[in-house]
Amino acid sequence: MSDPKSAVDSEEYHIERHPNHDFMTTTHGIARVLTSDTHVQMGDLTFHKDDFMRAFEGYLNPGLSERPSRAFANPVPLGVASFALSLFVVSLTNIHARGVSNGAGAAGLCLFYAGFIELCAGMWCIVLENAWAATLISSFAGFWMSYGLFLIDGFGIVSSYTNTDDLHNMLGFYLLGWTIFATIMWSMTFRSTWVFFFMMLFVVLTLVILCGANFTMPGNPTRGVNLTKAGGYFGIITSLIGWYVVYEALATKENSLLVPPVLLMPTAVLGRERKNDEKV
Repeated sequence: MSDPKSAVDSEEYHIERHPNHDFMTTTHGIARVLTSDTHVQMGDLTFHKDDFMRAFEGYLNPGLSERPSRAFANPVPLGVASFALSLFVVSLTNIHARGVSNGAGAAGLCLFYAGFIELCAGMWCIVLENAWAATLISSFAGFWMSYGLFLIDGFGIVSSYTNTDDLHNMLGFYLLGWTIFATIMWSMTFRSTWVFFFMMLFVVLTLVILCGANFTMPGNPTRGVNLTKAGGYFGIITSLIGWYVVYEALATKENSLLVPPVLLMPTAVLGRERKNDEKV
């Protein structure tokens, strides 16, 4: 969270006290917190609400969540960065960039960066009590590890298929399962931020297209290759959105000249709305 002094844009900002709010501070802490449409005042400190909203994307929280009981560094940027980089490189081979179509060289990224490192980040999300991010990041760590085995014929998986049509259908089944999982996770971003929503949407679209490419390959190889290239372009877009989420999670007014705004969706549920829902 940024310095409270800088949060008011070097200008004094005072929230009018509500007549029914006896705002005061005591030696035991803050007795009352005041809020406006743009700021939150706690005792003598005033923060801009953007500093709190940034937790939506930076922590991969699909909605308002309780503050974690443990104070640890945020592992989400690491998990998203490993996912984005590996997807970017694999997608370049899918579009045959510079004539390269063999993705075996990306196996190291899939197994170690998007695999092991991303799994560590996912497990750390459990420590921070962020179940949604832990489920997403840890699951995709498993995806990349298993996909890396396909790329290098680990355990003789690929070579065990003497019929390439069976191999493509098997990859289609594999990607179909991940498409269903990603769609479920995407459905939980409808009340978060636009960037978060579109990142998961493009993950789903990338998987759908690549799944269709593998199912199409046995009957129409030319169309299957074209769909694979289309999935590659969607994968590149997905990785760029992922890197934006990483930047937004790490950028602060202390380390960056540009701190991107948090673009909340109209359906996002904030603290006040959630309290009202609980009262109903």
